[in-house]
Amino acid sequence: MGYIEGITISTCINIVCVCGLVILTGYTGLFSMGHACFMCLGAYASAILTKYYSVPFLIALLVGGAVAGLLSLVIGVPTLRGKMSADCFAIATLGFGEAVRIIMSNISHPYFGGARGMSGIMPYTTLPWAVGLALAAIILTINYARSQHGRIALAIRDHQDASELIGVNVFHEKIKSLVYSAFFCGVGGGMMAHYYTYMVPNVFNATVSNNLLTSVVLGGVSSVTGPSLGTAILTFTPEVLRFLSNWRLAIYGLVLVIIMRVRPEGLLGYKEVYQPFVRLMKRGISKIKGSRASGSKEG
Repeated sequence: MGYIEGITISTCINIVCVCGLVILTGYTGLFSMGHACFMCLGAYASAILTKYYSVPFLIALLVGGAVAGLLSLVIGVPTLRGKMSADCFAIATLGFGEAVRIIMSNISHPYFGGARGMSGIMPYTTLPWAVGLALAAIILTINYARSQHGRIALAIRDHQDASELIGVNVFHEKIKSLVYSAFFCGVGGGMMAHYYTYMVPNVFNATVSNNLLTSVVLGGVSSVTGPSLGTAILTFTPEVLRFLSNWRLAIYGLVLVIIMRVRPEGLLGYKEVYQPFVRLMKRGISKIKGSRASGSKEG
């Protein structure tokens, strides 16, 4: 039971991080290959607050996310203000992520521990916390995507020049998306730190960033619950194939290739998991109203 619980917590942590990347990549159209650095920043900020200053866990997570969101401006302002292309932005985030990881590895302050990492972190990330935060991240992301900000992000992704012509401040909207995504990655990093109770900067490498990006593309770039489903698949599949120790990564890659060939738009594409249930509820409500109306006429 503890093994399944551990995988579930890891899945929830990844879902929180992916929810932020959905807005940046899926809705705004900016690919990032270095978002693991924001997980690293949020992890260290929240762990320092809980370990050395006894700050409550939830507040520490929010502060960690805020630190990651604030520091995302370091890479966001110079690249997005200069209207850098999406490909160049992805390369810039990759370099920024590696720079943050190396800097954190060379900080010799006792709070950070340098390359040896940080230990003695309190194990606050339990299953209820992980599930609750993952659901909260999904709900907030859905609301953001359905709001005016989400519609503007879609317009920028599909028709950036036309959006500028009608008065949309493309730079500000892209910065919003970047800060939003960095905030949730920072929260996810804080959850990871308080689950493993030990971390080193090298954990937050380019592989972690690529896995987050793969989850978004696999689930569907214009969906929120789709990437969450993709995250669960990418987290559980390597564990299910663990008995094939020599072949599991090859099978894992083959599964991804097949899915991308069969469903290039992702598992859910532009749809959400809850949409069929919403349609059924609407039909049921309309039938009830119709029966009530017919009954009142007969009376």
